[in-house]
Amino acid sequence: MSEETIAGSAVEPSLEAALALAAATSSLDTAIGTALSRVGLSFADFRRLRIIGAQSQGLTREDLAEAMGETRSETIRSSGPLVKLGWLFRQESGEFVLTDSGRHLVDQAEGIAEKAAERWFTNSGLSPTGVVASVGSDRSAHTHTGPGQ
Repeated sequence: MSEETIAGSAVEPSLEAALALAAATSSLDTAIGTALSRVGLSFADFRRLRIIGAQSQGLTREDLAEAMGETRSETIRSSGPLVKLGWLFRQESGEFVLTDSGRHLVDQAEGIAEKAAERWFTNSGLSPTGVVASVGSDRSAHTHTGPGQ
């Protein structure tokens, strides 16, 4: 197995790839998040609203946590402000559902996020189709097993 030396230490190829992927993810999150800030959303909030909106019956905190790649308590903490803003509603049974206002916001934000993503992919030289083929879509790319699950 070949190793590269970075800053005087040997880095395995898998670790190097993981670090590069993390840097790209951070850069993409910043690019799309900056564009979405015009409508008051972070990229994570946009993803959350979009995931919930794709399910007409809503999502439980467990299903939303899995889809977002976070713990259930993180899901509750992150979704609370969206409920207060009127974009999400939490049913008595516990499912999160998108409100009409939330659906309108997601529709508006879709185009903004798409343009920002297109710019980022063009500048990065990466292929959106290649990325999806390699790592999958939102739901399949994130698995989280840790405390609180």
